[in-house]
Amino acid sequence: MHRFLVRGFLPMVIGASLLAGCATKEDFQMTQASADAARMQAEQARAAADAAVASAQAAAQRADQANSIAQQAQQTANSAQTAASSAQSSAQSAATSAEQAKDDAQAAQQKVLEAQQPPVRQTRLARGERG
Repeated sequence: MHRFLVRGFLPMVIGASLLAGCATKEDFQMTQASADAARMQAEQARAAADAAVASAQAAAQRADQANSIAQQAQQTANSAQTAASSAQSSAQSAATSAEQAKDDAQAAQQKVLEAQQPPVRQTRLARGERG
């Protein structure tokens, strides 16, 4: 925009004014003042654009940092989920082992009870005796 104003439009306006033949010194000064004002506005626009670019770059950096933090949080969550799954598997294995131990204890208890009972004697009866 600035290049267009300085190299194209303003010289054409000044030249057209001078060629028209009706341009006075005051007209020329007014045209020069308009050109200076346009140049100032172009410089202000360029400064605003530079500031906008700097702000966009800072925002992009903050977005990159936020993305990095989000990825770290995702990795931490995945690790926690893996640990929880492992703990659940260990808990199930422990429960199975406890159930087996309970069954083994009951079987041992049953054997102890059977061993404590006096053996049942089967008496043979002689022929002709009734029991």
